[in-house]
Amino acid sequence: MALKRLNQEKYYYFIFIFITAIFLLTRLFRLNSIPFTVTGLHADEFSAAYDAWCIQGWGVDRHLTRFPVYFMNTGPGQNSLYIYLAAIIFKFFGFSVFKFRLVAVICAAIAYICLFLLSGKIIGTDIYSLIPNALMTVMPVFLMSEHWGLESYLFLSFSIISFSLLIISIEKKKITYFVIDGIAWGITFYTYGMSYVVLPLFLISCMIYLIYVKEINIRMILAMGIPIVLLGVPLAVEQLVIAGIAPPFSIGPMDFFPMDKSRAGELSLSNIPSNLISSFKTIFVEDYMFYNGDARFGTIFYISIPFMIIGMSVSLINIINSLKRRTYSFHMLIFLFYLIARIVSLMTFMVNINKANEIYFPYLLFTAFGIIFTSQHLDKKLKLPIALGTICAVYAVTFCFFSYWIYSGGENSWNHKTMPRYEEDIIYDTHIGYAVQDAQSISSGRPIQIIINALEFRYDLICLFAGTSPYDYVKEGYNENNYDISVPDELDLSGDVVYLIDGELHHITDYLVSEGFTNHVARYGEFSIVYK
Repeated sequence: MALKRLNQEKYYYFIFIFITAIFLLTRLFRLNSIPFTVTGLHADEFSAAYDAWCIQGWGVDRHLTRFPVYFMNTGPGQNSLYIYLAAIIFKFFGFSVFKFRLVAVICAAIAYICLFLLSGKIIGTDIYSLIPNALMTVMPVFLMSEHWGLESYLFLSFSIISFSLLIISIEKKKITYFVIDGIAWGITFYTYGMSYVVLPLFLISCMIYLIYVKEINIRMILAMGIPIVLLGVPLAVEQLVIAGIAPPFSIGPMDFFPMDKSRAGELSLSNIPSNLISSFKTIFVEDYMFYNGDARFGTIFYISIPFMIIGMSVSLINIINSLKRRTYSFHMLIFLFYLIARIVSLMTFMVNINKANEIYFPYLLFTAFGIIFTSQHLDKKLKLPIALGTICAVYAVTFCFFSYWIYSGGENSWNHKTMPRYEEDIIYDTHIGYAVQDAQSISSGRPIQIIINALEFRYDLICLFAGTSPYDYVKEGYNENNYDISVPDELDLSGDVVYLIDGELHHITDYLVSEGFTNHVARYGEFSIVYK
């Protein structure tokens, strides 16, 4: 696709810096409190964060498995890349919600830079080439997924990183670039289970195409393939253990272990009929999880859909023409990635936005191509460069409304205390965690007994905020020892125990105060720390 350049290069870097500033601001602003307000954490977030805490301090996860390539979580498993990256941050800077979610921002920022380099290769270094980065900055699915710590969303960021390096490698024709790209693809396998299907199909079809158009040779394929295989072997072995094909075993500092549950049945051809229609709403509007999208704005903004269709048409025309001439087209690689991601999403049981998150990368590029094609043709007819400006203005206004909703106006709908029952089962109040930290600062090493009136309770959340070692986690077990969540038959009045009491059980607090205890209200006011 021939893309005309605007004669405005003097504004190029200024605009890029401006877009980048918005990108960073929107990702870092209220990082610790959006999307679940300051008192809420997703179960997968604090589960991954606690495993990261255990890894950085003791080299094992909470179940005492040594450096696993796939984490058990509560049974079905959890992808490892996010956890190990968080462990590095915790090792040097300690734990906080902000630091844990910073992993998502850092990976997104690397993807943002790679997208900038990719755009320069396939579009050119002019104003038009900044459109993909602008779209990545403002599209709801990117901002929302890069603002909290669901580990599967790293698949989207690393798809951008690895694909961009692939295009650059093809252009440079240097072995070193293919080795680096192979490493990137190998790492991408550790982002999300869906990559086990999407990436092999894409890479194999990609290599067949590139050989067909004589863009790569066997040395380049080996240079990229060997790192992928070497990095993928541990994960493949773990999958054999999970499937029961291989027995559990240990090698060096790593343990390979089975899971209590398996997600192997999530992909099936039988899911395609039901997903053919419903998946369009899921991918472009919203799914059944409120933190993945909102119907008022859609996942990529509704204004993007016609541009995306135009961009896909432009790509298809370019692909057909290049195949006739048997010449290389980067559009073919983009379309292959989209096609495979789309087929896999159709095969996915209860597909949602995060299960198909990699598909938003080709959608972003198609939308950019559509905007470029439309603005160029309109400006040519009008003989005035106003089409691109008008499109940008519409996006800017839409983004302002969306930003207001996500950071201010939508706060009530993000509050974990007012959410539907489904989300109540996976979003947990962190007041108790912060209260434990407050109690630790007062206890001077004395045991802390928690007395709360709660139906739902996650012991690993307490351990995360308390900095509990995985060995103590396993030894203490749920709701035992220092972290008793029930009302004891008899209170210890000696002062050897520090009590952390739910505000709803104020009669217990009042009784202890009458016995000479001091009542210190925890930082969020819902818990009392009672001690002598």
